[in-house]
Amino acid sequence: MRRGSPARPGVLALTIIALTLAACATRATAPAAPASPAAATPAPGAGTTPAPAGPARIVYRGNPARRMVALTFDAGSDAGFTAQVLDTLRREHVRASFAITGLWAEQHRDLLLAIAAGGHRLINHSYDHASFTGRSTATAPLSARQRALELSRTETTVYHLTGRTTRPYFRPPYGDIDASVEADAARDGYGTIVMWTVDTLGWKGAPADAIVQRALSQAEPGAIYVMHVGSASQDAAALPRIIDGLRAQGYSFGSIGDVLAP
Repeated sequence: MRRGSPARPGVLALTIIALTLAACATRATAPAAPASPAAATPAPGAGTTPAPAGPARIVYRGNPARRMVALTFDAGSDAGFTAQVLDTLRREHVRASFAITGLWAEQHRDLLLAIAAGGHRLINHSYDHASFTGRSTATAPLSARQRALELSRTETTVYHLTGRTTRPYFRPPYGDIDASVEADAARDGYGTIVMWTVDTLGWKGAPADAIVQRALSQAEPGAIYVMHVGSASQDAAALPRIIDGLRAQGYSFGSIGDVLAP
């Protein structure tokens, strides 16, 4: 048809009918998209980090090629000196990582929010600090289902309160791990099990001076420090001198992700 030529009504009507029938036939033969069952809805934070194909990797140290260390703090008992630790980190412009139990997060929501607001990395430390293997507590090992619940309850609590995920980092209570924990953690989206290079032993009642000496004498590139925020530990009191001493040795600070980066 030439541009500007009027269309004949009969031909136009037949064309419209034909096109309509063709469209209906196409919709009838196209396969319907399967409905997603409600049970398949991912848990909060899920999907952001795909579960690794194999067991989780265990890290005791970050990248040894960079003069950077990670300060990590376990939070699983009381509020203790958490506020003091956060004040020191903010004043010194240090980004750290906090391994948090779900129960602690529920009981100390204001402190959890302060940790997140400070830009610190969150690590899943189980829900109630139960040993996954039972080695340190002389108890039966948790089943795969119990382990998954420990991790998911903490992830859900942290995600709903802060909007941030703990994946892919997991620190096992007491540091108790075996091959089954590596497999179960990975299956639940925790591809990295965070251990440590230097334990300050604050949790064992070491005085602040001893904590500082231990932290500085064992420094090495990529070191992961484990400290505690609880009232039984003097890590908070030692922290300013640890930061100053490490800087004097030429070290910078980063989150666990920063230190593990290539």
